[in-house]
Amino acid sequence: MALLVAAIALPVSSQNGTPRATARIVSADSSDVYRPFQFDSSEMEMLGLVNRDRAATTSQEETRGRALPLQWDPRLAAVARAHSEEMARNGYFSHQSLDGRQPDERVSDARIPWLATGENIARASDVTQAEAMFMDEPKFQQNHRGNILNTRFTHVGIGVARGSDGSIYVTQEFVQSR
Repeated sequence: MALLVAAIALPVSSQNGTPRATARIVSADSSDVYRPFQFDSSEMEMLGLVNRDRAATTSQEETRGRALPLQWDPRLAAVARAHSEEMARNGYFSHQSLDGRQPDERVSDARIPWLATGENIARASDVTQAEAMFMDEPKFQQNHRGNILNTRFTHVGIGVARGSDGSIYVTQEFVQSR
């Protein structure tokens, strides 16, 4: 049986300088204390793939050589992991959370300051396939590839979760930090 492969890119959003309301991320035990989680090796593998793609000679035309390696942000990774886990647990695939929040709202709710944000999601058999799907898109477009190569982005968090059918759900959260 063939594995369903799907991916959706969300264009970059920019804040207009207007103050935004923030909310606490509350854990299952009702505390609002941020608790770091264990990084999955597939998340670290994907970080390497993303930064490799940003530095690749095949990307130079798009980045003009200005795409610095993205810095890992554990807060973004927590947001990404939570979204991937929600999609895997509930069998859906969307940028919108079940509670109706969009990616920029999830990032803001985690009290992560940003000037620009973007999100990639994928459902694939492994992170290598997901990253290849992201990068196998037209150049110079607002798509997965564009998010990965966006020279404005400075930080990334990646979350990977396995669905009941064995596929993985990948969320990449990008920000240009303040």
